Amino acid sequence: MITKPVSPIALSVIDALTAHVALLDGDSTIIAVNEAWKRFFDANGGCLHNYGIGSNYIKLLHGITKAPPDPLNDDRSNRERELARFMADGISDVLNGTIEKFQTEYPCHAPWEERWFLLTVTPFPPGHAVRAVVSHENITALKVAEERTRNQSARLVDTFSSMIGAIALSIEKRDPYTAGHQRQVAALSLEIGRLLSLSDDQLFGLHLGATIHDIGKISIPAEILNRPGKLTDPEFMIIRSHAETGLEILSAVDFPWPITKMVHQHHERNDGSGYPQGLRREEICLEARIIAVADVFDAITSHRPYRPGKTRDEALDELRRGRGSIYDPDVVDAGLSFLADVDGKWHQTERFDFRSLNRHRRTPAKPDPERI
Repeated sequence: MITKPVSPIALSVIDALTAHVALLDGDSTIIAVNEAWKRFFDANGGCLHNYGIGSNYIKLLHGITKAPPDPLNDDRSNRERELARFMADGISDVLNGTIEKFQTEYPCHAPWEERWFLLTVTPFPPGHAVRAVVSHENITALKVAEERTRNQSARLVDTFSSMIGAIALSIEKRDPYTAGHQRQVAALSLEIGRLLSLSDDQLFGLHLGATIHDIGKISIPAEILNRPGKLTDPEFMIIRSHAETGLEILSAVDFPWPITKMVHQHHERNDGSGYPQGLRREEICLEARIIAVADVFDAITSHRPYRPGKTRDEALDELRRGRGSIYDPDVVDAGLSFLADVDGKWHQTERFDFRSLNRHRRTPAKPDPERI
């Protein structure tokens, strides 16, 4: 069953593997296969003579690329031809020394189940009859586990989102102004984050954090929160305590995003003049730096119970004045690119729907064929 000499030790080694293994010579001719390869062929109606031993692997793959399309499933036929061409090129590159190793995942579905395999082509050094090892490893169980993890992650994200919505609603029932302010800051933050090229996962977490960034104000008496006139020093200290209170409220929740930091740090400033910790620059998480700019803009332009709102130009002047010293310069630059157009109508328009984001965090992306 072997057309070129292969040591008995090598054969015993590959026979011990559960992956389907073929050994190739320098011309890509199959010179040996393991028992797992044979069992797979027998179980799936393999039609190659002598399990493919003596056949040229690359030519077999080229034969697939030239096969006529299946009129009942043309898309599948096209995918199979593209995959065969990709595999043939990969094997050729390994044998030519162009790449050190070739690896790709691919579907090999049966009528009764979906199956996935990992193809790995590893070179042998010159001077041996074997010049490459081709391994097809069944990774179906891993793919099923990945899908289960994705589903669990999606449910977890939906739970966090619902929880944030419930918290925001409780704030709105007590203080409609704060709730409206948080919604507007969340929309502004999302747009700034998009302009800063944050990932979908970061944008989703940013929106959730901005939606409840003032949650700590739930502990502040309404007569202080909304009282017109200048606050006394003790009253101002109570107002400032909302960042610490927000931390205390959320500290027991293990969010998969830095939401607790966003709530705790959104009044920190680039030069260390903020509160409650006096953090500086990169000590402040990026999302909190974004919320800080959106928060200031909305606070200046919005009407408050104790004063009318100021103009957009005044808010933009404040951001320009504090760029680099008080506020993160990159965040300010991103904000200045669109904040001049922000008005009541802007907030009523769904400019960027956070619900469309890919929220499935920390799950493996669907693998594309890659060369390693």
